[in-house]
Amino acid sequence: MSYTSNINNIRFGGMASGLDTEKIVKQLMRLEQRRVDRIAQEKQILEWKRSGYREINTKLLALRNAAFDLRLQSNFLGRKAVSSSESVVQASGVDAGGITGNYKIEVEKLATGASYQAAVESNFAAQAGTLVITGSKGSAEISLEEGEGAKQAAARINAYTNTTGIRAVYDENLNRFFLMSVDTGSSAVIKVKALDDGGAANLAGLLGGAYNVDEEVTLSSGQDAQVKINDGEVLTFSSNQIKVLGMSLVLKGEGVAQVTVSQDIDRAVEKIKAFVEAYNEVMEKINTRLTEKRYRDYPPLTEEQKKELKEKEIELWEEKARSGLLNADPLLSSIASGIRMTVMDAVPGLEGKYKTLSSLGITTLSWNDKGKLYVNEEKLRNALSEDLEGVMSFFTNSSGNGMAQKVYEKVNSAIRQIVDKAGRDDYKVDNSLLGKEILQQEKKMAQMQEKLAKIEEKYWRQFTAMEKALAKMQSQGDWLMMHLSAGK
Repeated sequence: MSYTSNINNIRFGGMASGLDTEKIVKQLMRLEQRRVDRIAQEKQILEWKRSGYREINTKLLALRNAAFDLRLQSNFLGRKAVSSSESVVQASGVDAGGITGNYKIEVEKLATGASYQAAVESNFAAQAGTLVITGSKGSAEISLEEGEGAKQAAARINAYTNTTGIRAVYDENLNRFFLMSVDTGSSAVIKVKALDDGGAANLAGLLGGAYNVDEEVTLSSGQDAQVKINDGEVLTFSSNQIKVLGMSLVLKGEGVAQVTVSQDIDRAVEKIKAFVEAYNEVMEKINTRLTEKRYRDYPPLTEEQKKELKEKEIELWEEKARSGLLNADPLLSSIASGIRMTVMDAVPGLEGKYKTLSSLGITTLSWNDKGKLYVNEEKLRNALSEDLEGVMSFFTNSSGNGMAQKVYEKVNSAIRQIVDKAGRDDYKVDNSLLGKEILQQEKKMAQMQEKLAKIEEKYWRQFTAMEKALAKMQSQGDWLMMHLSAGK
């Protein structure tokens, strides 16, 4: 940060002495500015350190979320359903209550909605009148104005779809008027009634047939789906999207399909691999910071120095200036060591052979990897298939010492430590240790700026006094020379 004078007076130096006073003052102030620059550089280093800590906290948050997922038994107790004939039944999911096994699903009828269509009277033009449309949701009065066409009639009906549950479409190419229910099942219905002669005429023109005033006519009704499960009695459903025995099914056509429900270990594998990936990213980030080379000959650039460099030169310089600021940092070393030990420790009190990550096929390969984990997916899947309960207990042990729970708590503690040290981006007030140090540096800089302004003012006063003295001497010399010349 360069010093900026708060003195707004216009000055003219060197009027008597011929000196470039402004240049001299700037050179003198440049020496004073170095003290401010040193404070600004110290502040910049603190800000870079804070940023480095916060970047690590972002990785730790991802690891904490991954550990949280592995605490949930639902991620291990997943089921999947597969249909033998998706043209009859599609299996879209199974909840925790789904029981593994094979199920015969026989679809005798699909659920249908109410639907009606008719050719529109040639050159239809509405009479002023009112009709009533009734569907599964309720009824609505539809008033048509003189001369309105079939397209306008459909729009007026659709304005009440949320009230009636009926939609209307007019196809100009076919010159046909369609009424359809938004729901399916036996409760879906389309009924119409004319409230006056105009309404009766409009119904006849749009839908065909004859209508009497105040006489309700049922045009169409829906149908429930009829399904047998394992050759049992017929079950009825108002929709083709049904849920039975914990299975979410979509009925697509009449016929028979076998739906097989089995353990879905894919979800557990996905969550475990996501945890390992998040763990590796944390270890890589921390180890990189701990081992980065420190370039002490590359302090942060001052504002004046940046003006003399190109953008790419500044970028390369600052890359070295930021490097190694967290080298051998004791807090990060402690965090990495604690998380690594928690992940690799055996979970006590478990029955069976799955008590460590390595027993699940998750291991380190070389000391050069600095704790990086590798997943043998085949071995992991075999473990889940062989003893799902045992693997689940390793991660989710209800006594509170499951591996995922311990990692979650360890990472949570690490996050709090870093927040205490470096704060968080979303905090309005930064009360962290580094935040307070940065604030202290800012106060020092503000004090130094005030001091520099006073020093600059002092220099100008001294040069101004000198110029006045020289001007006075020159004036006296001129006076003396004038009198001496007159006496000759």
